[in-house]
Amino acid sequence: MSDFIQLNQFTKNTDGVFHAADADLDFAYSDGENIEATLYQILRDAKDLSSASAELQAQIIDWPTEYHLSQTRANLLRPLNLSGVKRVLELGCGCGSISRYLGEIDGIQVDSVEGSAKRAALAALRCRDLENVRVSVANFNDVEIPSDYYDLVLFVGVTEYAGRFSERATDQQALQDLLALARKATTLDGVTLIAIENRLGLKYMLGANEDHYGLRFVGLDNYIDSSGIRTYSRAEWEQQITAAGFRASKFVYPFPDYKVPTVLVSDEADPQAVINALEGLKSRDYVEPFDLGESEHRIWQGLLESSNFADHANSFLILLADDAKILPQICDFDLVKYQEPELNYELIGDSERVDDKRVQAQQSRIERLQTHAQGLEKKIDLMSNSLGWRAINVVRRFLGKKTL
Repeated sequence: MSDFIQLNQFTKNTDGVFHAADADLDFAYSDGENIEATLYQILRDAKDLSSASAELQAQIIDWPTEYHLSQTRANLLRPLNLSGVKRVLELGCGCGSISRYLGEIDGIQVDSVEGSAKRAALAALRCRDLENVRVSVANFNDVEIPSDYYDLVLFVGVTEYAGRFSERATDQQALQDLLALARKATTLDGVTLIAIENRLGLKYMLGANEDHYGLRFVGLDNYIDSSGIRTYSRAEWEQQITAAGFRASKFVYPFPDYKVPTVLVSDEADPQAVINALEGLKSRDYVEPFDLGESEHRIWQGLLESSNFADHANSFLILLADDAKILPQICDFDLVKYQEPELNYELIGDSERVDDKRVQAQQSRIERLQTHAQGLEKKIDLMSNSLGWRAINVVRRFLGKKTL
């Protein structure tokens, strides 16, 4: 039993999830009931639950199942040297794809925390054969976390939601709370890992929808009237890191993004090797068709040559520490490239990937977008009815512009 479980006096439920005895909490965060029901059936029946499972890969029929079941999810961590890591705290584990990979590493004990009871149950189901992984359901702003205890603390696709589940006045203050929590929880030579989109990423500048709001240019507009969800540029991250007191940081750039990376690039990588690795790779919009063509890598070449590559990568993998010597040890690569697995559904905007599951995938995508739209309705109302947004629309109408 981990110190985290004991400190919070959590008990284990019948679904394998640890929780407080009097807990009655569930974040309003979901991919949709149909999707979660599908994931439950797939994971319940699966014989191979591993992070590299071909069985689970074959069950992918749309973007949500790809995100939760794809072999590429673990590519985010595969190149890292975790040989010195013994204790891991994963805050916001979702449905357990990263938890699964970490639990497969010999000698690592994993505490995974998720705010959604349904997603926590799916994470526990994914890791049901790993005794070294403990999944808890809780708002990690409200739990006791052991100090100076973990070698690695992870926020994968989490820090952008800091303001949504916090009572702090600003998103930035809520983010500082998370960084302070992680810094307190890690050992003196521990590492905090963050994976998040870059609001100034190339694909967003060229018209891709912002991943959380499903709207174009919201991030570039610096999230006017934010609903508590916000990503940051590299310069903004550097300011936040300094404010949090971390003494060392390292940025890595996953492509096409941190969600399903097949290429990871560090600042030390050879520019020509980067261009070669990115040739044929396409940025993805998870809401509607988006295609920069077969020569997208030439845009990255231009950004490399102008020293703007790091500022406009679509996503960041950020490593933070108080001991500067530890980061080159845990991130000891310049560039890695993984094979892109075959998918059993047609990607949005990719007419070449078609198979006998096309109709099913399209129907699933429609349902997902409908669920996504319902979840965004309140956020869009907040933005469109605010004084600032109305003022911008007045200017747009004056200039004859009808869209973002």
